[in-house]
Order: sequence, then structure tokens, then C-alpha cells
Amino acid sequence: MMKRAVAPFWYRAIYWSHAGEVMKRRKRFLIVTGIAVLCFTQSMPAQERPIAILHARLIDGLGRPPVEDAVLILEGNKIVYAGPANAAPVPRGAQLIEAKGKTVMPGLADMHVHLQGGWDGISMDLLGYQRYLNAMLYAGITTVLDTGDYQPWILQLRQEAASGHLLSPRIYCTGAMIDAADPAWPDLAYTLSSRAQIPELVLRDKRAGVDLIKGYANLSDRVLRRLVTEAHKEKIRVVIDQWDRNGSPDLVQTGIDGFAHAPTRKMPADDLQIIHDHGLFVITTLTVEEYSGRRRLADLKFLDEPLIADTTPPWFLTELRAEATRTLSEVEKSDVQNSVAGFDEMKRNVKKLLDAGVLLAAGTDAPYPGVFQGEAIHHELELLIAAGMTPLEAIRTATYNGARIMQAEEEWGSLQSGRSANVLIVAGNPAERISDTRKIETVILHGKIVDRASLRFDAKRDPGFRAVNGNFSSPLQ
Repeated sequence: MMKRAVAPFWYRAIYWSHAGEVMKRRKRFLIVTGIAVLCFTQSMPAQERPIAILHARLIDGLGRPPVEDAVLILEGNKIVYAGPANAAPVPRGAQLIEAKGKTVMPGLADMHVHLQGGWDGISMDLLGYQRYLNAMLYAGITTVLDTGDYQPWILQLRQEAASGHLLSPRIYCTGAMIDAADPAWPDLAYTLSSRAQIPELVLRDKRAGVDLIKGYANLSDRVLRRLVTEAHKEKIRVVIDQWDRNGSPDLVQTGIDGFAHAPTRKMPADDLQIIHDHGLFVITTLTVEEYSGRRRLADLKFLDEPLIADTTPPWFLTELRAEATRTLSEVEKSDVQNSVAGFDEMKRNVKKLLDAGVLLAAGTDAPYPGVFQGEAIHHELELLIAAGMTPLEAIRTATYNGARIMQAEEEWGSLQSGRSANVLIVAGNPAERISDTRKIETVILHGKIVDRASLRFDAKRDPGFRAVNGNFSSPLQ
């Protein structure tokens, strides 16, 4: 485009011979050159130009007060400036995004998910992986930690996402869970029947490059201690889920690095201090415990929330409505009552852990009924507020603290110079109203603006299902 604008000028200049034309030529040169530069700038693909988000409210993810009238500048896949507008070095030719009255904040991190799919936490839908990844990006999630899955499958997803071949949040993973001889989730776990298996199991995980090892419910403390010892030899950390034992000082003493769920047991001050002194992290997951108590299923109006309605297959919603209204058995009713009490205790524990200085990161354990990939992290933030956090504390758990758990806080999780350009622009002010995190207008992943409209669910493009005569149906029916 630049060549077409400049060439005619030089062609004409050859024939200009009168002295009186000199000044005209100079004026024309400036005009034509200016047009050429403008044409060149406009012809550059927008995603290759720096991005400057102007006059926004900036929440950095670190828990600090927002910066009003701020500018965020992105070049390539990095943040190069995050601060007051009056000092912003806006690059020439940058793509400008006016965000006055809006908020710019880090992309969200859900640090406890399972990407194998389904809607109920039990059924699998491996072919629908792109649907879940789309739903997460649509909801502003730019990083996830998968905490238990088919190991070769999740490792391949992680690899394809890292290479840029798969539109996806950044994926961390534990691979398969490690459980005892009778695993709670046989399809998603490797089983230990003997401590002698542990060194080779850990070496296999090291060769696979898992980000963490997850120990599960049925491991004895003795086996868990050996697992942790071998994992630490190979510089791999261990996170565990032992259900109602989560938070137990006995488990802390095995040397584990973190709990995959906040505790539902009563936590005296001494227990909290032990967790803090051992430097453990805790992933919150209030959302899934609320599901276990069926509280959210009591009123299904939340299914109209755009983060759900825009990204969810209609048959998922049909099955969820049936689940919400079915008659429970007496055993199930008892389990629900226990979960209601556990949820209330978990909320109290989250606040206690926060006050004790324990590293907390937000996670959801999606998917379960009412716990949707994507939308659930926003509900988790709302539940963290209900547990006693401030909005800025809650946002920190879903941004910077997630990066700290992965020992990557120098890479992502906050809006600081040099960090990854994973950014949200939202309407409103989440520092005052946490629900405003749902009002997503722009998602920027690795420095590129995501086409959110293309992330909405479309049955015609969905690999797991097909449309038959206008009705959605599974190919297995």
C-alpha cells in the first residue's frame, strides 16, 4: 500500500522542470509522504501493533488500590507499561482502546479444573475440549490448572496450547491422580499397591513433565510421605485431596506442598498456624462444596447468565434442570446435609486461612452440576466475598496468587511491566462490586485480542455432537 502511494509522486517529479514548481513539490512531498506513512500504519495487522488501553481504572492483581485514569501498553506478548496516563509512553502507531469508565485487570486463573468435560462431574466428553476452553476464554480465564485427568490426553492438550496450535488458556496439569489400590476415580488415576512402585511412578511423571503431582483420597499417610519424599528429590511438588481430612496437621507433617481444596473440618488456630509455618498453599473451591449442598440448584435463574447461556450446549442445561428437580434418596439427603455444614465451615476456614497469611488461590473443581467451566470462577469470587474477603483480595486469589502457586509470579498474574499480556477489560468497577468481573468486554491472550463472539457455542461446529432435523442429539443415541 505504501509503494502505491509513493511511486506516483516520484514518477511525476521526473517531469517537473520549472523553478516555480519547487515549493509545490516540497509541499506535495510532505503530503504524499504523510499519506504513505498513514497507509502503512493502517495496513499493519492490528494484532502486530502495540496495544494501548487508555484512561482505564487499573487493578493490578497484587491487591493494591486501583490506579484511576491509567494506561496499559502491550507489545508482543508482554506488558511494557502499567501506570498513570500522564506518564504513559504510548508508542506511535499503537492500536488505541479507549476504556474510560472501565476497568483493566489481569486475566483470571482457575487453579482447580478437570478438562475431560461433561456437565455432572462424572460423565466424560473428551471430544468437547474446545468447547470448554472456549467457555473459559469467553469468561476471561487465561490460565488453568487441571488437577486430575487422563494423563496422555491432558499432556497433549497442554502441549498444543503452549505451541499456539490450540486456542486455549495456558494449561498447567498434574496428570493422573495417584491413589491407592482401590482408587476413587479409576479412569483418572494411577494406583499404588506398594511403596516400592513410588520411585518409578515419580520418574515417569518427571519424564512426562507434569507441573505438580496430585495425591488422592485413599493414600495412607505412610505412603503419602514416601511419595512426597521421592517427588521432592525430583523437584516436583505434591498437592493432595483427602476429602474431609484436608487441613489435617497429620497430612501437613507428611511434607505435602498444598491442599487442592479448602478444609471443611473445624480448624483451630494451631492447625492454621501449622499450615502457615510449613508454607503450604490452599486452593479454595467453595463453588464445588456449594454444589454438594445443592444450594445453587435451588434457583436456576443463574442459567440465564450470559457466561453460561452463550457457551453451553442446550442438552447440558436440560439434563441439569432434570438433576435439580429429581427426588433424592435418603442417603443422598444425608450427604447433602453434611455438605451444607461443610460448605459453611469451608467459608469460615477460607477467612481464617487468609487472616493467618496462608497462600490462597481460587479454584472451582469444574465441572459439576451448576459448576460451569468459565462462569464458575466468577461465582467463586462472589463466594469469596461472602466468606469475608474484600473484592481486591478475592481478585488477587484468582490472578497473582495462582501464579505464585505455580512459582511463576515473575511471568504472569499481575499487570506489571515484563509480565505476560493476559488482560481483561470489564465494564464497571470490580474493586467495589465483584460481580462486575462478569461484564467482560475484551479478552487479550498473549497480547492478542480474542474474538469473543467466535467462542459462543455453535452446535454445527461442535465435534462432540451434531444437529439432527433441527434438534440437538448425541451421536450415541
